[in-house]
Amino acid sequence: MNPKPWLNAIVLAVALVGYPIVMHLLLTSQQWPATTLLMALLPMAVLPLGLFKAGRLKLGLLSVATIAVLIVVFWNVLLHRQDWIYLMQNVGMQILLAWVFGRTLVPPQEALITQFARRIHGTEFTPAIATYTRQATWAWVLFFVAMALISIVLFAAAPLSVWSFFVNVLYLLLLVLMFVLEYAARRYCLRNIEHLSIFKGVSLYMEKRTSANGKS
Repeated sequence: MNPKPWLNAIVLAVALVGYPIVMHLLLTSQQWPATTLLMALLPMAVLPLGLFKAGRLKLGLLSVATIAVLIVVFWNVLLHRQDWIYLMQNVGMQILLAWVFGRTLVPPQEALITQFARRIHGTEFTPAIATYTRQATWAWVLFFVAMALISIVLFAAAPLSVWSFFVNVLYLLLLVLMFVLEYAARRYCLRNIEHLSIFKGVSLYMEKRTSANGKS
């Protein structure tokens, strides 16, 4: 068995859990403003990395240059508002995720989770699955919108430590809880179909997607 996918999954899990914990410690300590700012800006590297991976070398280099110039020009301003940078990053990510799910709910598109389910179940896909997965897509849209709104309210009305704990620690727990509740709801609403674990479902989806792309 190829250990690389498992190794990649472990590295990704460590990064997803470790990064917000480090950010919480940095934001609440307020002792290393430069380090905090650099860590807050770190996710911006996703854009050029994505462009490089897609083979868009010129756009990738342009994005690197643009980000570098903006950081240099506005460094002194950003240095005193690391919390604002992290707020925009956090809220922006929630809105982006809500948009990714929500845009597929607009006809004639098919709901995002419905697309996953159709590819996984194939000929066993039923109208009941279609109805449930559309409702599940709506649930995720509302979840991400709620996370963004709560983040904004806490940032404006609560101490920095409370807001940071919510976006960096509690959010991860709520995200896991959302997965668990969705899985439980699926087991209850769709009793007569085979249910796969999250990891098995994603693995099977990727296998079928790769197979479909190979045939096209």
